[in-house]
Amino acid sequence: MRYKFEEIVDKYYKDVYRFVFMMVKNRDDADDITQETFLKVRRYLWKFKGNSSVLTWIYRIATNEVKKSFKKNNRSLKLAKITNTEESGPYDDLKDAMEKLDRESYEILFLKYFKNMSEKEIAFIVNVPEGTVKSRLFNAKKKLKEIIKSE
Repeated sequence: MRYKFEEIVDKYYKDVYRFVFMMVKNRDDADDITQETFLKVRRYLWKFKGNSSVLTWIYRIATNEVKKSFKKNNRSLKLAKITNTEESGPYDDLKDAMEKLDRESYEILFLKYFKNMSEKEIAFIVNVPEGTVKSRLFNAKKKLKEIIKSE
């Protein structure tokens, strides 16, 4: 299947921006990284084989660009809050608890439960075997339960 770059940008730009912003917590950095992501999408679209969804492939590029940005700027990755609203809601404790997780656990849970991705898609994005994703999901849920119980 042939993909048109303009259609991909129109369809996925906002999702990719939100995904990046969740990791970098800075609008300017999120803009820059999202733009860099789509430059790479444009450059390598011809190499996309369709083994995953286009969005999964783009998320992998975005994840790599975030990591590259933090390495370049010698910063650690501290993840953004799941929501930026001031209103309280039934999931505030969950949001607070997730923010206390390490980056790896947060990333796996975020992709699985907030982006509704399969273990196979997550494995592709974070570049680990599917079995590793399953064990990380198990461990991340266990850590999250411990955090919630301790509060």
